[in-house]
Amino acid sequence: MSWQDHFSEYRQHLADILRGAAFGRYELEMRQQTAELNDLFLLLCFMEATALPNPATLYLLEVYPYLLEQFHVWHRRMGIEHSPIGSLPCC
Repeated sequence: MSWQDHFSEYRQHLADILRGAAFGRYELEMRQQTAELNDLFLLLCFMEATALPNPATLYLLEVYPYLLEQFHVWHRRMGIEHSPIGSLPCC
């Protein structure tokens, strides 16, 4: 192995260390949030499969106006002129 190969390997290790120092905390938080969302999704799927009432629907009533605005932006971005759900009056 030549000194150039050693230098290239050293440089790669240093780049990995610096990347870990820069993004390590952020990646940890993202993994924790992903795990929490996965747990919530599994809980909701289980509740749906066992026909238990979903308590999230009561909490969603508070944020419904915000979701409606995002839904409108989404269906316009998808190229759908009017709401694809007839009972959802967003247009």
